[in-house]
Amino acid sequence: MPGDYVVVASGKGLPMLRCELCRESIPMQSNLAIAEELMRISAYLEPQLPTCPSVACPAHGKTEFENGLPTAVRFGSTSAGTPRYRCQACRRTYSFGGKSTTGQDKTHVNRDVFMHLMNSMPIRRIIKVLGISPSLLYQRIDFLHAQCQGFSGERERTLIDRKDLGDRYLTVDRQKLLVNWSSKQDRRNTLLLYLATADLATGYVLAGNLNYDGSLDADDVERDAAKFGDLTLPIAFRRYARVWLPQDYEAALRRRTKAMEVPVSYSMLLDALQASIEVAYAHALAREDIEAGDGPSSGARTPPKGMQLHEGIVMSAHVQLVARLLQRADNIQIFSDQESGIRASIMAAHCARIKKGKAEAYYVSIMKEATVDAKRVAVTAAKRQFKAICTANPELSEGEVQFLMMLNSIQAAREAGVFRDRWAVHPFPDMREPAKKVCWLTDQRAIEEVQKVEVPDDIVRYHLKATLAPVDRYFMQVRRGITLAERGIPSASTDSRLWFGKNAYNPQVLAQLLEVFRTYFNYCEVGEDGSTPAMRLGLAKGPVSPEDIIYWTPKEPVPLRRREPKKEPLAA
Repeated sequence: MPGDYVVVASGKGLPMLRCELCRESIPMQSNLAIAEELMRISAYLEPQLPTCPSVACPAHGKTEFENGLPTAVRFGSTSAGTPRYRCQACRRTYSFGGKSTTGQDKTHVNRDVFMHLMNSMPIRRIIKVLGISPSLLYQRIDFLHAQCQGFSGERERTLIDRKDLGDRYLTVDRQKLLVNWSSKQDRRNTLLLYLATADLATGYVLAGNLNYDGSLDADDVERDAAKFGDLTLPIAFRRYARVWLPQDYEAALRRRTKAMEVPVSYSMLLDALQASIEVAYAHALAREDIEAGDGPSSGARTPPKGMQLHEGIVMSAHVQLVARLLQRADNIQIFSDQESGIRASIMAAHCARIKKGKAEAYYVSIMKEATVDAKRVAVTAAKRQFKAICTANPELSEGEVQFLMMLNSIQAAREAGVFRDRWAVHPFPDMREPAKKVCWLTDQRAIEEVQKVEVPDDIVRYHLKATLAPVDRYFMQVRRGITLAERGIPSASTDSRLWFGKNAYNPQVLAQLLEVFRTYFNYCEVGEDGSTPAMRLGLAKGPVSPEDIIYWTPKEPVPLRRREPKKEPLAA
């Protein structure tokens, strides 16, 4: 209820909402910014329909009039067979649909460009091998991006109305991607964050979003921001709350440099994984806005083209998008990397489900930096312990032993952070996740139940499933498949600044290739079971060939056709 919250100050220019019931304070977010970002990243789901191309026409951008009639009717075809339509408002005729490659030359290179881009061939090498110009290659990247968005959107929007989704288990994580500096005057890289959600059972990547918008012009936004007085307002109340303005970016960079100097006690170092969890909480608390994400990285700058978006806004819009795609699922379990912004986004997007017990959220923290030998030791020790317990309890099945081991671990969970979140050690590590802890974020048990250490059976089973492996596997494939996403290397001649010759110089190209790769990964990449992620989720009947994506065309709408003119009755 609105009356349960009051606005309080938490520093200069940082208003917060305080709950009058529990006295907890939360940062304020701009609903306008989240709505704008949600509309941007979900635009690909809208069906492509003919609309009048004339900006001056009242029907421009509209498919229906207020009375429900379509704004366009079929009006024959062009000489090439492309359907033509007539606007019912201005009577202008225009073409829509037809072959996806209409107007292109050298269409035979489309498949090669697509496959080379998705299989780790550098941009310059593609140009040389195929004998094409750089401008032609970038035109084809624009084309492939549009095709992949249309192809994926046509299938993914069917998820919204599907009633056979059952229970879905989602994994959420972030990946840092580097964009090289493009000017000798400012040799700082741009560090962007790529947020993705992958389905545990199928491996399907439901959404992948970069905190970058290439359609914005930084100069135009800065002029508008000055006109609206944005720099004098708290971020949550700004017209352009979605983007990083240069002044805010540099100020946040200075604050982050100070915030990273968080002391770590000796006891925290005794357990490497527990130490990383405690440090993550400490860094989150050191932020001015705990839900804003990591913010700028030291030695980084804003993109030379387009604009970088606030990570917290992108996280909120991303989680909202996935929630809407799976709105008819029976139950949703979300396993997330330890990030306060993702936690808040999940609580906001799935609030009603969580209250009804139809959704649960968990942090999953993994020690990924261990050596191969250390991983083998951890996995061997866990297997030995499991085998010993099975031997000591022959009356129990292996599944029952796993359940009891997980239950005991939850009951012995260790508190961490100022929020006193309870972290349980996962007793079954593997080589991908050799040390793993799980935190149940949506625990709604009464205090008495918590004190009695009573844990519902289904929660124990959900803990056993906790993992980030599907989304981490996707990130690994992104690194391997797209040369623009490979890790940079420190250069001795550039004061150890990261630089990599194959990485992107234009963030817009990187953003486009990430969306192309998501489509390729979901529909074309075949797993060991002979199926693609899309086949497992029921969005495809078989592996999709590159040609099916390249030559995809939107389904032709069924608008009103021209009517035969009314005939006057013959005179008697």
